[in-house]
Amino acid sequence: MLTDKYTRPRNLHAFEIAIFCALGLEADAMIALFDDIWDQEEQYKKGPGDTNSYTFGRIHQHPVVLVHMPRMGKASASSVAASLRSSFPYIRVGFLVGICGGVPFSGCGKQEIILGDVIISTHIVPSDFGRLYPHTFVRKNSLLDNLGRPSPEIGGFLSKLQGQAAQTGVKDSMRADLRLSEYPGASKDRLFEAGYSHKHAVITTCTVCAQCTHPQDDVCAEALNSSCADLGCDSSRVVPRARIQRMNTENYRASSYCPAIHFGGLASGDQVIKSASHRDQIAKREGVIGFEMEGAGLWDMIPTIVVKGVCDYADSHKGKDWQIYASATAAACAKGMLQIWRGSVRRMEDRSDEEHSVPSPTHQIFSGNFTAGRNMYNGGTFTAESINF
Repeated sequence: MLTDKYTRPRNLHAFEIAIFCALGLEADAMIALFDDIWDQEEQYKKGPGDTNSYTFGRIHQHPVVLVHMPRMGKASASSVAASLRSSFPYIRVGFLVGICGGVPFSGCGKQEIILGDVIISTHIVPSDFGRLYPHTFVRKNSLLDNLGRPSPEIGGFLSKLQGQAAQTGVKDSMRADLRLSEYPGASKDRLFEAGYSHKHAVITTCTVCAQCTHPQDDVCAEALNSSCADLGCDSSRVVPRARIQRMNTENYRASSYCPAIHFGGLASGDQVIKSASHRDQIAKREGVIGFEMEGAGLWDMIPTIVVKGVCDYADSHKGKDWQIYASATAAACAKGMLQIWRGSVRRMEDRSDEEHSVPSPTHQIFSGNFTAGRNMYNGGTFTAESINF
């Protein structure tokens, strides 16, 4: 049962944290970790012109509002952020939580990112904003064309998160929240050589794929929408990696496994990257470690931290097998981060006033102590129909 300490806020002014999810599976993973869900829409009235759909609840000590984005991409993210401001005037931070493509090697090959790992943004690069020439694409990179650095509050929080004490706390929280999530297995985490195209392995199967000898060559439409198993992708072209080899040989326990957390830049654009060569070129040029599609739309609208689980390697072999698990790791990491985030004095005072104040009398003066009745909701089992507004 809820205690007075965590009573549902009376109005939207108490909400300082917004969580943005572009896909239904991302939202489902995040909502599953809410400590309470407040699903009575009539209590919270949206501001004029606000077209967003929300789920309200609590994570740790924080009232949070989850924004259900209607579609992927920067424009959708920017639109929902603008609408959010008309209803929630005191939002201090937005968490963009979901899945992304990861750069398998960075830092001169010293840093390995594997599927299920989590990337936390230190900065965002608008990777598809620029000029397309016949021979190449050149990103606009002037001071006015780039996104700004994180706010001092976000920058300080990210610095704290990278400390040993905070890392230990977040990972302990993640292990607890991932106990019921099924890890697909290190044996299913396969990174193919960057120059090896996703195509029919048997030459006689397809004449188009038979002529594909370089990454820039065409493959057939069937290959674009088929899995590696269906096409017979050559396992001998899988890149060996130290982390995967250790996990395969040390007989680790999946129940105690915790994905690694990486801090770095994320490329944000409306293009889904399915090319290892382009992935590596952009990563080297921009110094990013992952690819996603909404961060650039939020970054200048709301102080934002992007938390994304790696579900593929942004290459032609990418599939959807890891999306559910990667959504779960991102959600678990975001919840662990919220355990460290501290609310403002203003919100605490507002909640205190809500809990202890009573309407001003109109014709008679009273003295003494009063207890106001409250309607409280216990978060429990929920369905998609009951949590979407």
